[in-house]
Amino acid sequence: MDIRTKLALSLVFVSLISMALLGTFAYHTAEGLLQEISVRQLDALAESKKRDLVKVQEGWRDQLRLIRSRSDLRQSVQAYLADKNPLALAQVNQIIVNAVTATDNLEQIVIKDLQGKAVASYGEAEWNDASGLGQVPPLNEPQVITLEGSYFNVAGDLRLVFSSLLSIDGVGIGHIQVVFDGQDLFSITGNYTGLGETGETLVVKQDLDAVTVLNPLRHPASTKNRRYPSSQSAPLTQLLAGEEPEFSRPIKDYRDVEVWAASRYLQDLQWGLMVKVDAAEEAKRADGLREAMIDIGLTLSGFAIIGGTLLGLYLARPIHALAVLVERVREGETQLRCDATGDDEIAYLADSINELLDHLQSDSDQPKSDPHA
Repeated sequence: MDIRTKLALSLVFVSLISMALLGTFAYHTAEGLLQEISVRQLDALAESKKRDLVKVQEGWRDQLRLIRSRSDLRQSVQAYLADKNPLALAQVNQIIVNAVTATDNLEQIVIKDLQGKAVASYGEAEWNDASGLGQVPPLNEPQVITLEGSYFNVAGDLRLVFSSLLSIDGVGIGHIQVVFDGQDLFSITGNYTGLGETGETLVVKQDLDAVTVLNPLRHPASTKNRRYPSSQSAPLTQLLAGEEPEFSRPIKDYRDVEVWAASRYLQDLQWGLMVKVDAAEEAKRADGLREAMIDIGLTLSGFAIIGGTLLGLYLARPIHALAVLVERVREGETQLRCDATGDDEIAYLADSINELLDHLQSDSDQPKSDPHA
């Protein structure tokens, strides 16, 4: 193998190794940045959905405040509780009927006395105190609205129960209990914008020794119900403890699939919010980047092979010329001389060879003396 081939192969090999190392470093760096961007996007989505949920629950509370603030309702309740006036009770019933039928998200309104006994109600609700609901609001805080709890009806639809104290001049006269449906919540969790093909939002609450998902799942075929033992949902249990864990690596979801996630805790409702997307789907972005880098690497490798070969041949040309000249001189063409132009080591070597050839030429031109003379 002559010097030209060795030099060309050396240049190509160094170029390919350098590109391979650079490509590997760039890929892993870009992969880490893509994961960081994904986590930040999920975190931003979690914060956005938390704000939306806060607005929804404030809307529910505002509806209850509006009903509670009606003076005719409070006066009628007070009149009925004072002397069992049937006209006052009829007025109470008419007011709550109008309130329920005037809106789409009200399922039931119940008016109770201070002891928690129902006085009037309208609407249908499939719940009872045995379900963990029916807590009496504090008598000394007439402005407080309490989320008593939530439940699923026979059809599997979410219902939420809020209650508050009815008062006149700061003195409690009874309680109002309102049951809302969960459609406003589902409009938030059912919006998968920014979550790709596998991402979803979970709104969860602690339910005795289990974690209950309040909203419909995007992958219902993967589970039979929406209740999971706390021991099998450590991230959600930690979230419901108010810790808002930061997920620096993928976790397993209810399908036992690795996901990237971000979470928020809603203090007023004592709910947890988790936004997640499958890690495999996020990895596709890195796979696309890898394929693009492989294509670029192959293209650059072709340029490196061609360029390295041409450059190696160009750089080795003077050395090859010297080798050819020396070979011809050895065969008897002593009048040949090297091209010594330039100021590099090859030019110095060519100049030295020329001096040597001149010296040999002068020695050969001198007449030889006869040893017998």
